[in-house]
Amino acid sequence: MTSVNLPEDCSKQWEILLLLLSSEEKKIDRTSENEIDTMSYFSNNEAVRKIMLQWLQQMKSSYSKKINEFDTALKCDDVSLLWRQRGNDNFRANLVEESYRCYSKSVVYAKHNGPMYPLALANRSASLLRLKRFKECLVDISMAIESGYPAEQQHKLLLRRVDCYIELGQRSSARSALTAATQYASTLNLSAASALEFERHVKIFEKKLENPMCAELEDDEIELPELLRGSNADFNAASSGIELRRSETAGRYVVANQSARRGDVLFSEEPYAWVTLPSDEPSCEMCCQPDINLVPCSRCSRSVYCGAQCRARGALAFHRWECVGSQSALFPTIGIAHLALRVLLLSASQGFPLVPQKSLKPNTASELFKCYSDVDDIQIYKADSPAFYRMFNLVTNFDKMNNNDYIQYALTATMLTIYLEHFTTFFEYLPSKVPYTLSGEELRLFAAAIILRSLGQLVCNGHATLSLATVEEDDARNGCTVTEREVRRATAIYPSAAMMNHSCEPNIINTFYKNRLIVRCANELSAGGEVYNCYGPHRAREPATRRRAQLRAQYMFNCTCTACRDNDRKDFVLLFSAYVCQSCKCPVLVSGKRARCQQCSSNFQLDRALAIIDRADDFALQAERTTNLEEKCEKMLASYKLKQQVWHRHHSSLRAAADRLARIYADLGEFGRSVELIKQNIQSLEYQFGSFSVEVAHELRKLSDVMLERIFKLPGHPDYRYWCLEAHKIMNKAVQLMELNYGKWEVLVKRLKEQEVFLASLLAECRTPDTTDCVHNNLHYNLKI
Repeated sequence: MTSVNLPEDCSKQWEILLLLLSSEEKKIDRTSENEIDTMSYFSNNEAVRKIMLQWLQQMKSSYSKKINEFDTALKCDDVSLLWRQRGNDNFRANLVEESYRCYSKSVVYAKHNGPMYPLALANRSASLLRLKRFKECLVDISMAIESGYPAEQQHKLLLRRVDCYIELGQRSSARSALTAATQYASTLNLSAASALEFERHVKIFEKKLENPMCAELEDDEIELPELLRGSNADFNAASSGIELRRSETAGRYVVANQSARRGDVLFSEEPYAWVTLPSDEPSCEMCCQPDINLVPCSRCSRSVYCGAQCRARGALAFHRWECVGSQSALFPTIGIAHLALRVLLLSASQGFPLVPQKSLKPNTASELFKCYSDVDDIQIYKADSPAFYRMFNLVTNFDKMNNNDYIQYALTATMLTIYLEHFTTFFEYLPSKVPYTLSGEELRLFAAAIILRSLGQLVCNGHATLSLATVEEDDARNGCTVTEREVRRATAIYPSAAMMNHSCEPNIINTFYKNRLIVRCANELSAGGEVYNCYGPHRAREPATRRRAQLRAQYMFNCTCTACRDNDRKDFVLLFSAYVCQSCKCPVLVSGKRARCQQCSSNFQLDRALAIIDRADDFALQAERTTNLEEKCEKMLASYKLKQQVWHRHHSSLRAAADRLARIYADLGEFGRSVELIKQNIQSLEYQFGSFSVEVAHELRKLSDVMLERIFKLPGHPDYRYWCLEAHKIMNKAVQLMELNYGKWEVLVKRLKEQEVFLASLLAECRTPDTTDCVHNNLHYNLKI
């Protein structure tokens, strides 16, 4: 291999190694080979194997250790103690959220069977109690006691358990817990002061138990939406309202066999395989539940779960083979290849199925691969067919792939096979999971080929799982602001949903509950109509030429969907970055340094427009720097008016400017002006993304927030009831769209529903006998969403 200086950080060496090794191997076109032939070559290439093994050893020695005083890949009680002390400092300062985060880190880093683990759990339970997260507090209390929390201090935890049950409205459980705490305390030799303190708390709880208690909090169990017309026995995880077909031109595709309405559920599918993505707010490795009270792996500090049950399931299914790789920072380094490894591990965990040809007894990797491929690719989607067949027979596009890319995938599969061979006992376990007798060498070849095949399948079939997250952002104008945004939690593979073909204007909406994909109709679907997903580039976000280029690069097909064939609207998205003609107010699309209005043929003075934008940006900068709200508003309004002179009314940056101005108006208490600007943005977003889009949903939520603030701050205003009616209707629509786009289980949707109920109660309070609902009719022009 050509001599080259590699970066000191071995994680940054990976891409360079792939480039160097693939350049050495690219002379032979291997895209016509099958996976077995390719992996047989690389498995026997000792030079490649030696380089890969050395790199893996270097990754392990560099990362599978204590990184610094605050971080360690392995367990370390010193690091745990440091974070627990930080948590104590924050807790005493009443910074409860921050104390919770510190205690969670202490839990992650503590040795599982050491003294720090139960102490960290107990401390975290105190923060959870203050945060009113009572069910999670109860779990931490139980885990702390089970993990060996000091016996002489357990009575405090038992009292905390009583407190949780009382707050949850569970009187019977609270009484039992109080009795247990009292009996336990009687076995201890408490000091006089400790005994008095204990008795004081007991009396407080006894008094609370005598008084009326709040209603018991509802269970958190989520009722998932049902599939349209029930489950389809011939199409796993699909509705009976759709079916899978095959044609010579389109391959496999999905059609509706009867009409469906907006919101109807077409798929409800758990993934075949998944991996969570690196994040400051990690999700459960097993179920992808976000916002978890994390429980770590008992051996490493890099894998976390939502509870002990998921941890045990994850360890059994995949993490026992991945733990060393997690410690060694292997998986963040290799990206989607982690999911390809997970496909192999989960397939092995479930057990590879018998081949369809019952009379055959394959005894080589090549024969086994051929038998698994020789299936009816429609029949394997029956609900009673092994899931492995559906995964194995997804397309790879290797025959259309660039040879260099294919070689890099093969090199990655080689590295992961070496990882399993040298750093785990996976190949001692694998023979029991393959129903045929293969030699050790053939089993290693079979595993390597599965990883390679999965890499090709995931590139063109992988799916990002999304959810809403509440994040804090530093805002130069408003300080620290809290907002919600979509975040990618995981990457997963859904074999049934993968059967949908692409359209740049899809007719479905993807929502996620944990790692389950729930596919809904985005609009009315007639019988016989094809069900389309969007693989990435959407007609509302990219022009046709760019969309087609992206699809060719990743999915290797030329898109001929309706949106791409529509010459009148192929560059529809460019409207939202267009200037405005000074003569006829139509959009002007700038190409190079010259521009002309296509409607009235007037020349557009680009230099003048750019100068106006510069002036507008100066005003906006002045607005950001001033702390005086009136002056801030004056400057931002001046900036907005200048931008209106230059940009078309649907320009996305003009919407952003209107949004900033609306925030300032709301801060000043000029709610009417704020509301009008947001409504204006809603109209523009509807035009770009559609009336039922997630973009419109978020803008409606923003509008409802401003309306609510107006109601709270001006309760005696003559238009108070009118405002309540308007806000209630907007809130109702926001809830509908958020449920459609995210699901009713999202925390934000639940909060919106609570606000909707609160508004309904305000309306009931201010209703008078002579009040009519004619106001609703007056609002129609504003609320026709």
